[in-house]
Amino acid sequence: MPMKIFIDVEEAAERLEELIDLACRQDEVYVCRAGWPIAQLSSFSGGDDSPSDEIAGTLPDTAHRPGSKLVEDGKVSSVDAVWMLAAEGKPRREHDMTSAHDDLYDEDRLPR
Repeated sequence: MPMKIFIDVEEAAERLEELIDLACRQDEVYVCRAGWPIAQLSSFSGGDDSPSDEIAGTLPDTAHRPGSKLVEDGKVSSVDAVWMLAAEGKPRREHDMTSAHDDLYDEDRLPR
């Protein structure tokens, strides 16, 4: 019979490997902040339905990113979309404009 485990965020950070083992046993692990559950740690069932091969074959770059996972039919979750955009980096702008607005202030940083 699965147990319900409630653990504080700081303690969960220190004992993550142990909590992963408990989640693999199908225990319910809840991470709490100020006594209230804010996250639940879960695992794949451990059978052949583990999508790790699917993830590795579809998006190899996302396998090492935090919070990364695939949803049904190979559609990328919103978290993965954000990580992919972040990996691409901010596009370079081809102009000399800045957002400093130095022309509006004098050398003492007072408005002109």
